[in-house]
Amino acid sequence: MVPYDGRILEHQVTSVLTSDASSDGHSPANRSIAWSQDHDHVTGRAIHDDDNDNDQQLFFVTSYSDFDKLAHGPRGHHAKHTLRVYKFLADGALVLLHIAGEGSKVINPAFSRFHPRLNVVYTCTEDIEENGQIFAYEVHSDGSLTEIGRVDAGGTSTCYLTIDREQRHLIAVNYWDSSLVVIPLCKETGEFTGPIQSIYDPRQGKAMLAAAKKDGGVNHSMNDDSTIAQRQVDPHSHALVLDPFEGCVAYVPDLGKDLIREFWYDKTGGKIGCEFNVLPSGMSTGKPDGPRYIDFHPKFNVAYVVNELSSTVAVFSIDRELLSEISRATKQGLPMDKFKGRSSLKLIQSIKTVPTAFPTTMNTCGRICVHSSGRFVIVSNRGHESIAIFRVKQGHSKGKAMRGTLAQVGFFHTRGETPRHYQFDRSGQFLIVANQDSDTIAVFTFNLTSGEIKYTGNEYHIPSPNFVCCCPMVDRYSDDEDNQAYEKVGYTFPSAVEATVSSTIPSSVMIDPAKKSSLDVQSELELARKEIEELKRQLAQKSC
Repeated sequence: MVPYDGRILEHQVTSVLTSDASSDGHSPANRSIAWSQDHDHVTGRAIHDDDNDNDQQLFFVTSYSDFDKLAHGPRGHHAKHTLRVYKFLADGALVLLHIAGEGSKVINPAFSRFHPRLNVVYTCTEDIEENGQIFAYEVHSDGSLTEIGRVDAGGTSTCYLTIDREQRHLIAVNYWDSSLVVIPLCKETGEFTGPIQSIYDPRQGKAMLAAAKKDGGVNHSMNDDSTIAQRQVDPHSHALVLDPFEGCVAYVPDLGKDLIREFWYDKTGGKIGCEFNVLPSGMSTGKPDGPRYIDFHPKFNVAYVVNELSSTVAVFSIDRELLSEISRATKQGLPMDKFKGRSSLKLIQSIKTVPTAFPTTMNTCGRICVHSSGRFVIVSNRGHESIAIFRVKQGHSKGKAMRGTLAQVGFFHTRGETPRHYQFDRSGQFLIVANQDSDTIAVFTFNLTSGEIKYTGNEYHIPSPNFVCCCPMVDRYSDDEDNQAYEKVGYTFPSAVEATVSSTIPSSVMIDPAKKSSLDVQSELELARKEIEELKRQLAQKSC
């Protein structure tokens, strides 16, 4: 999640939030954004100048292609191609740059993760019959994708990906069989360096009790009593999020058992260790909660869990001292058994994500996230077809409001059905919503003061969109100050490789403008950049 940067908000808030958004006919470090605009002679739309590619952000959108292989039941259209890349414009419009992923080969990609430091995106397939696949793509500035690897996910219906803070391991969660797996990564290139090196199976090899949908099982999109009974007969891990403070505790919402599981994560060995504790994901009212995701506040010792089945957000305080104690014990090589039965979470609030009179059986929650400013929490409601927005209490009113707890701002229609996912742009001022069952994505402005959203009029037709991933592009060849900041956090090659690269790749490419048209020049520059990227990737791979 992009941290709050007041410099970005200061110069953007007036121009974006007080002017009308364009309406189109088509139905962790921040950098300041200086947009240069030109005029499109075909559409009349203001567009960015592409001379500064490192300022652009792309959106990687995935779709469902085979509904029979899913635990739930989408109502939109099957996608013939499951991967799309869009360029984001300053007025909130999107330009389609690339379509890829034949639906019969990249089946049901449904969760994506952009590398925190590299132009690499990972996406995983959702299939309850066969093990999921995790694909790694290098993302180019023109939106094209180069596959740089794929691995078996070690389980079925893969639904979540996490990269650890050392960026040497990718952790995958498999919803259907609830398994957790760790896969090694090359830190320099982001490529997979091997198959699964660690796996955790909460069922301990036992067969699934529930049947697949096409074999007489229930549709996991429903929320009636009979469906819930079948959904919760087996464990169903839905996410794995590492604590943002020490990176040594993995929190796993188990939708099938109404639990938050706390594991020790061995950062050095890259494996899921012992299970410290389990605790209820809500108020323990006797009714199902179905925890789906967990997110952390960027400044407060607070975590938020969205409960899919009860349409609630559970707010937890975090025991930072316990996390520090676990981290120290890890560094000292001490046994972890002494931490069993101790939880770093304590429930302090539960709040509904839909109006109190709205039937809970007609809604299931989708995504939750904390806004990068730390001032709002956002949840999508599938059934109520809304985005629920909550203000985070800052705790400044003489201690009356517990810091980090939530107060309702309002509910905002998503202009479509089943908002499975949404994503903010880097500035936090635009919200892109994937309306799965109406085959659309819609763009909204986000008011940084009130937390309210407003439809921009920008809507795009995509078959069964299920995930929107923001890909802020990193320019590895620029010498500007912004890229120097990226180098400080490790975006470099080992010294031996650096010497080879420096002697092999020219520092510039000379083109005679008198003999080339502007399109020829742009094409040659893009080709040269791709060749450089490929050579660096190959050289860096040798060092992994």
